[in-house]
Amino acid sequence: MNAVYEIKLDFIALAREYAGKWVAMRPDTYEVIASGSSAEEVLAAAEQAGVEEPLITDVVESYG
Repeated sequence: MNAVYEIKLDFIALAREYAGKWVAMRPDTYEVIASGSSAEEVLAAAEQAGVEEPLITDVVESYG
């Protein structure tokens, strides 16, 4: 059975803090565990933090 998580995430705060960067988050809490200039960089940092399957995303600088 797949786990289902209900999380509230402030996307505006995430965009303000990490605009133009890639971020890796814990899949169960959406806690940001790494940020950097590439997906590969944040994936490696997440693995070092013990998170084998993080959520990763590119946070765009502008939605306009």
